[in-house]
Amino acid sequence: MRARCLMSLLALLFLFSALSMSVAATSVRSLGEFGDISTPAAAAATLETAVQQLMEAGGGILEIPAEAPKELKVENLSQTDRNGHGVTIVDYRKGMVTYHLAPLGQEQGGVWAPFRLERYLNMGQQSLPHCGVHSNEGIHNYMISGASSYMLTLTEPAKKGKDARLYVDTIRGIWVGAYLNITGSEVGYAEPFDRVVVKSIGWDPEKRKNYFTADLEYDHPQYALVYNKHVVNGQQIEGWSNCDNQSMEFQVTRHHYAVGDSFVISGMMKYTGNVFSGFGDEGGVVINAETVGEVDGFHSRVEAVDWSTDTITYEAGVTNAHTLSNSRPLINYNRDKWITQGTVLVVPPGRTYQGKSYPSIIGGPHNVYNYQGGLILGSADCPWDESVIGRYFALTDDSEILTPNDPSPVGGYASAPNRPVYRWYEINGFERNPDGTKVIKILRVRWSAVAAGAPTLFDDDNYTWDGHERPLHYAIAPGAWVYDISQGWVNAISTGGWVGANEPRKIKVTPNGDRGSRFDFEVGDPIEQAIGSDPWHPRPIRIRQFDQIPTTMDNSTIEMEQLGRVQIPHAITISSMATSRNQIPQRKDKKPPYGTLLNLQSLAREGIRFGADVTDAAIFFAQPNDRAQPIRWRNDVNGSSQLTVDPHSGTFEFVNGDLNLNSRGLQGLRGLSGSEKPAMNLRGINVPVPEGAQELTVDFPTPESDAAYAVNITPTWLTAFCVAKKTEKGFTVQFATPAPAGASLDWVIVR
Repeated sequence: MRARCLMSLLALLFLFSALSMSVAATSVRSLGEFGDISTPAAAAATLETAVQQLMEAGGGILEIPAEAPKELKVENLSQTDRNGHGVTIVDYRKGMVTYHLAPLGQEQGGVWAPFRLERYLNMGQQSLPHCGVHSNEGIHNYMISGASSYMLTLTEPAKKGKDARLYVDTIRGIWVGAYLNITGSEVGYAEPFDRVVVKSIGWDPEKRKNYFTADLEYDHPQYALVYNKHVVNGQQIEGWSNCDNQSMEFQVTRHHYAVGDSFVISGMMKYTGNVFSGFGDEGGVVINAETVGEVDGFHSRVEAVDWSTDTITYEAGVTNAHTLSNSRPLINYNRDKWITQGTVLVVPPGRTYQGKSYPSIIGGPHNVYNYQGGLILGSADCPWDESVIGRYFALTDDSEILTPNDPSPVGGYASAPNRPVYRWYEINGFERNPDGTKVIKILRVRWSAVAAGAPTLFDDDNYTWDGHERPLHYAIAPGAWVYDISQGWVNAISTGGWVGANEPRKIKVTPNGDRGSRFDFEVGDPIEQAIGSDPWHPRPIRIRQFDQIPTTMDNSTIEMEQLGRVQIPHAITISSMATSRNQIPQRKDKKPPYGTLLNLQSLAREGIRFGADVTDAAIFFAQPNDRAQPIRWRNDVNGSSQLTVDPHSGTFEFVNGDLNLNSRGLQGLRGLSGSEKPAMNLRGINVPVPEGAQELTVDFPTPESDAAYAVNITPTWLTAFCVAKKTEKGFTVQFATPAPAGASLDWVIVR
């Protein structure tokens, strides 16, 4: 009996072990279990087999061992169905762990995700201890050594050679073993470069300053940049949006049904050091929002075409293939296939040309379409017909394109392109006028994608209206919409845009009317993917509030509290590269950087409220460019009324409006003037006139600029009188009847 029980127990243990092994076998497997991984080719074939077998077995986890070839390229394309199985690949090569997650994952409360962190905090009647922070995940990023944040200059020229001495603005931030870049120009990035490792730090007793030593291959001038900066993030999320989608790189939703202070995203920086370290720093930023318009996109040449699959294969080389996306057109840059003859006039929406206006219209089903107005009018010698529909239109004047040497200023990450960049619009309408001129309509997107009359130009002076004609050069080029880049996209950022010949390099494009004609894509044709011609600029910060119950305490959409011991110089600063209207002609669009600095469009109890003392001025106009800065009010009589102050004289000036004091008085006036010259005197009251006098000279307290003023006299006795003489210093009055005892007069002057 005992033996039978023992055998049964052994059988159960064997079965449990077998089940465990089976579960482990189907859930976590190593690549070497599926075949040969001794060479890159063999490992690639084994990887394909392993993924296939795991998928057939219901999915699982596949480990790439550290000994697998480092050349093995791993891409996880295991799952194409949300209801299907997936494989997670864990790669242990290169001394690190890389997770290649299943593309779709599993449904998790309306979200499909291949990875999940889950924690239940449900302690019943047992409490957490005193005031703890209990996060679902903790990332501790200890930046102890190895990173630099240094950017300053050489204070003396440095000569090439071993153990060269380099003197810099400050030795702070330099350390032995630090890797530094040294440029070949004054405060610039010109060659030649030296990339050095600091060998030692010394002290020069004669110059009484530190230096560091390094081996230099080149000479470097005074004020050459010495720099190296490392970004050592605690966590980095980088996403690539190359197909149509609506997504968030970091999206947080907090369902706050309980009671307690709630912060959805909170940032705090505690600091003890100076924070600012040298050239190029931004100082301390808790939440940073930046937008960058990239214009250096995909470009290459056609290597092959296969219209049976709508496929263009592009040549290897520097292509910037990482910027490829669908829903942007691929333009044929073979200029022999472009139409450029003639010129065009572009009339803006709402303006009148030849007595006709072209306004924008809201229409379509439920008024959801924005038919943007305006007109593109081609001259009679433009060789257009219906065949241009489906091709792409761009203006080619330098003022309407971006060029590598564009004179308009640009800063930060918004660098200039390395070749001319055009804004291409698909043509989707054509008309021929009786006088031989032609009209085309272009596709524009603004709440809808419909035919539009005219593009938005950089320079408003390039538009045409009655009395203002501006013929512009143009190009109509063949092209096609890209719809599949799955075999064309390459992460080419780290290679400077370079794509190797071993990549598929295939782009699928939509057919069009030019396919099979001389305008079609052919081997050798240069191609570019157009930038978005109608971008809606991203908003760095958008705040929307959907509260429905009155608040129990005052609150603000944006709240700033200054709780420090010292002054913050500015609560809100709005700045740009341009500060004078003299800079407007240098800008690409010939407009100020901002249309409106503060746009108040909501009903409010108070527009701007000053609820605390200001020690200098509630509103201060600095007038830095010797120009009056006006305050303007719109009116229905002559457009607007304005108040200005002359920056030189300080004189207030009202324009296009009268001054109505609403039955109130003026106080403290120095004088009244109806001209540009101010009056220095206003009146005299109870000025004594000697008894028996028939003449009196009145001296002004302050001389006038000249004698061009009017005098009104009121004596205290009945007499005829006249102003016999006027000078800038005063005036003389003569009386027909001698003054009695106690006589006086009053006077008022007006310039």
